Amino acid sequence: MNNITHIDRDFGWFVGAFNNNQNHKHYAIQLSIPLEREVVVNTPDASITTKQSVLIAPNVSHQFKSESPHFLLLINPASTVGHFWTKQLTKSIQEIENEITNQIKNLILSKNQSADFISEINKIILNNHCFCETALHRGDERINLALAYLDEHFDQVISLDEIASHCHLSPSRFLHLFKQETGITYRRAQLWNKLVKALPYFGKQSLTEIAHQNGFSDSAHLSRVFKENFGFGPREFLKLSQFIQV
Repeated sequence: MNNITHIDRDFGWFVGAFNNNQNHKHYAIQLSIPLEREVVVNTPDASITTKQSVLIAPNVSHQFKSESPHFLLLINPASTVGHFWTKQLTKSIQEIENEITNQIKNLILSKNQSADFISEINKIILNNHCFCETALHRGDERINLALAYLDEHFDQVISLDEIASHCHLSPSRFLHLFKQETGITYRRAQLWNKLVKALPYFGKQSLTEIAHQNGFSDSAHLSRVFKENFGFGPREFLKLSQFIQV
């Protein structure tokens, strides 16, 4: 089975074996589906060894190990797909099996990994979303406004002063309210956006070029943020995956 990475606007997914993953946490909701053998998920409080799929809430520290191929889906929690999976969460880390996880697993195990295969995976993901129009199901509309603004300006780095002014809040009040409503800091949300924007260029440009084009101070900064979010560095990641864009 080939290693494959696909990056979309509100989610990214990977097929491969990840056995050198260090402890990390990230903005995304994570869904991991074992394809052949069991996986191990370690947290500061517990360890799960399972052949079932595992759903992990945003901003939860964890380490993921899999000696055999598995499917890893990272989802923007402020997207309609993210809303759907948020509603499936009953705790920060949980085992989960349903029609969706079975569809994805069966498709990967039975299909050739082609452009059509990638489109079919994306269709399953996108078909399961929340029919809502705002970034938050409920809560302060000013943070909905902020998340919508970030989505509209996905290709830019939005300063704190700019986003606070857009929401008619002081910078300090905005930072407090953003963390209260989303569970993460504005800085982490911005870093995640920059990282997702940079991912399609890995393997096509140097790390220095990618860093400068996507708002990182240098390649070391980019590598550090990458490792914080995925548990391994970009060079290790490129050894595991080939990027396929459709």
